[in-house]
Amino acid sequence: MDDLLAACRTQLDNWASAFARERGLSAQALRLHPPLDLNEANGLIHAVGAGLVKIQPDGVFRLAGAAPGKGPYNLFSQGPAPSLNREYLVQIAAFSELVTEHRWPARLVAFEYGAFDLGVFDEAGRPVVVGEAKRDTASLDRMLDQMRAATARQVTAPMGTTQRKIAALSRLGATVFWAVAPGVRRAFDIQIDGYGVPQLIPRETLPTGPRTDLDCPVCGSEDEVRGSPLPDGRIRLMCTSCDHQWSRTPRSPCRRCGAADVDIGTYQGWAYDDPEVAADDTSAPWHYVDWNVYRCRRCHHTWQAGHRAI
Repeated sequence: MDDLLAACRTQLDNWASAFARERGLSAQALRLHPPLDLNEANGLIHAVGAGLVKIQPDGVFRLAGAAPGKGPYNLFSQGPAPSLNREYLVQIAAFSELVTEHRWPARLVAFEYGAFDLGVFDEAGRPVVVGEAKRDTASLDRMLDQMRAATARQVTAPMGTTQRKIAALSRLGATVFWAVAPGVRRAFDIQIDGYGVPQLIPRETLPTGPRTDLDCPVCGSEDEVRGSPLPDGRIRLMCTSCDHQWSRTPRSPCRRCGAADVDIGTYQGWAYDDPEVAADDTSAPWHYVDWNVYRCRRCHHTWQAGHRAI
């Protein structure tokens, strides 16, 4: 865990130094207060590892699948010293989750959408989900409290950032609002009351997108995806439609009983290579991993397959 934070902090320091040098800032050291959060670091590494964000040496970044004219953005703001735009870390992580966990092709996910930080669209271009990212839980709670207390007057004549978000919810037609902060994900159904004021009704999770395991994460194509085996058992995939490249671990029958009825889940994050060894040895090695976890429905045997991402 400390290794992850240290590695991510070092990378941010390198980007910030290049940002400062190119702009002639008197101070080049990045100041981080409060310290980097584990969820911020994990989200950024996940998004970069999945190829969903490309970051240049000076912190300039672009999102996969972005429409022409969207971006670039920068992780840093200019001052006496480079200042990290903390909300961008949360926003990048949420963008990546929409693609990898909720199965929305990146081309259907907008990074910055009107009054909101994120927008998710159906194939007809209609907004399904709008999302807002905050740098900490306290800021997120304040925003949600203000949104819940909104009045019809604030919808028709909004003043301030939060009221403009409420007014946008009432006119855009999105059905779900997603509020995110480091380690916090809250989803709400949007219901418009008789006065035209959006009401936020908690829901368990986000709508699932149309992408399958075989579809390109960026453009959603299946027909244009080509694969080749890797030595470790994974399959290297490339979409000839949009040139995005990624890898996956193919589904396999149960190794104990041979049944084909196997559940599969994905895991990307920091974990022990050998959980059984780690149970007795607190200093057991652990790494950032990208693997699938399998469980046989018939005999309940569980195993994992994948690789160390770093």
